Amino acid sequence: MKAVHTAGDEVEAVMLQGVLEEAGIPVLLRSRQIPGYGEVLERATGVWGDLLVPDDRAAEARAIVAEYLSSARAGRREPPGRLAGIVVPIVTLFDEQGRLDEAANVRHIEWLLAHGVHGLVALGTTGEFTSLSREERRTFAELVVRTVRGRVPVLIGCSSPWTDEAVGYAEHAEAIGAAGVLAVLPYYWIPPDRSVYEHFRLLAVSTRLPVYIYNFPALTGRSIPPALVARLAADHATIAGLKDTVDSIAHIQETLACVRAVRPDFTVLCGMDYHLLNTLLLGGDGGVPGTANFLPDPLVRIYAAATGGRTDEAAEQARALASLPQLFRADAPAFVVIKEAMVMAGLIPHATTRPPALPLTEDERRDLRHGLEALGVLR
Repeated sequence: MKAVHTAGDEVEAVMLQGVLEEAGIPVLLRSRQIPGYGEVLERATGVWGDLLVPDDRAAEARAIVAEYLSSARAGRREPPGRLAGIVVPIVTLFDEQGRLDEAANVRHIEWLLAHGVHGLVALGTTGEFTSLSREERRTFAELVVRTVRGRVPVLIGCSSPWTDEAVGYAEHAEAIGAAGVLAVLPYYWIPPDRSVYEHFRLLAVSTRLPVYIYNFPALTGRSIPPALVARLAADHATIAGLKDTVDSIAHIQETLACVRAVRPDFTVLCGMDYHLLNTLLLGGDGGVPGTANFLPDPLVRIYAAATGGRTDEAAEQARALASLPQLFRADAPAFVVIKEAMVMAGLIPHATTRPPALPLTEDERRDLRHGLEALGVLR
């Protein structure tokens, strides 16, 4: 076995291991750390360990690593343009025993890309980030970035009630080549404006990636005022946008008015699927619709028509989706409904979630099926 790369930290080592194994090259990671002193040695030497491959694959492996690192550095020097379109908050798929199902997640991502979505969010609310361990969150983030291979922007959810933990997730997202990070405000206790500001300020200075604020007052207990969003955007260039999951187009309109005055490039995306057209007509950039996990086509068409100046066509498409909110009448989290709908649509074989989330009742499934039939999802 030959050493083909010396990694600065474990995140880099694991990520490059995945890149090489995807190319069919076996990899052995050799840590240089001493148990109990890993962080001390890593920080002192700048080295975590080595990637070893079979002798006859060494030259090929070095070329792949060099190309990957060159592309990642180039990507950081040239930040992407404004995020826009249908940015899907993907579900996290488990096998029937509740373990991460790599193959199922890859199939779902490829299906979404084939249907023309414009970006993905991993580990958001729909992605059940609260039900995953820290290691599982990192593993899933790496899987999504590796699968997408730069074809669309991938945002990694780094939400946590503890700022240091959120920063750690953001640093990992940068290391694996994500396009940006998305974070809800700290939750459980209700933070005042100055704590919300500090949370996002620390995220902004911890990473070179674009940071997207995630406003979801129904789950966090408070909303982020448009004036505070504008202040963060004005003070920190890397705070790039907002996902506004509010059932109020007035809040989105006020946010656009406040923020665009100080940051014309600031992205505003709606979180409620049925506010997509409203948001676009007001000058927003698109949406992060959970229903796109099983119904991407009409949402992609609404975006294309609205941004192409075909407002009548966009309105007609939007009217056809008027019953979308009724899909979520069940006494269950939205991600449960979405997974059950994916099963009914034939996209996945089972709707496994983790406790305390429970499956729909038979009555709830019957109502969901009727709703999907009315939308034309089920033929």
